Amino acid sequence: MKAISIEIIAAVASFLLTLLALFLSVAVKRATRLKIGGVELNLHPAADPTEDSRLSEAKRELERQESIARWNGRADGSLVFGQYIIGGVLASSFVQQSLSPQVIGVLGVLVLLSSLIRQRYRADLQAQGARHRTVSLRTLIREVEDDLFALKNGHDGAPSIYLIRQKVSTTLSKIEEAELADTPHDASA
Repeated sequence: MKAISIEIIAAVASFLLTLLALFLSVAVKRATRLKIGGVELNLHPAADPTEDSRLSEAKRELERQESIARWNGRADGSLVFGQYIIGGVLASSFVQQSLSPQVIGVLGVLVLLSSLIRQRYRADLQAQGARHRTVSLRTLIREVEDDLFALKNGHDGAPSIYLIRQKVSTTLSKIEEAELADTPHDASA
């Protein structure tokens, strides 16, 4: 009986120590990072130049811009379908004669809503802007990867990690400004 209870105690103690180690490792990792105004600062920089260069931040922004382009493209396609295709079908006399007035009225409201939403939110322009930003980000990522390769291999004229980081920061700021310019403004605000 005593042997079983000692084994159970040892297993529980091992489990608790494992949980404590997990908690401490997460706490230490978080303690080395500080967020100020939405910007994360690493108090103990990694030895990895990829992280120091903000390359991962540029890649995350690329994924976000690709998603914006994809979803706005889908939204615009749906709005165009609602505006032109359904509107064109409603304009035909055959459809007007074969459908009930209620269905024609609902389809007419759908065309009107599609037109108003497309005109107001301009998903087409937002998708196009996101595609342009995507191209800029892909170019930046390639340049940073080339700079990091040159730095890693000790090539003459290789930029410092600080200059690479500045290039990424500048481009990301321009991307944010371009995205803000593409956002529809509310006239009442």
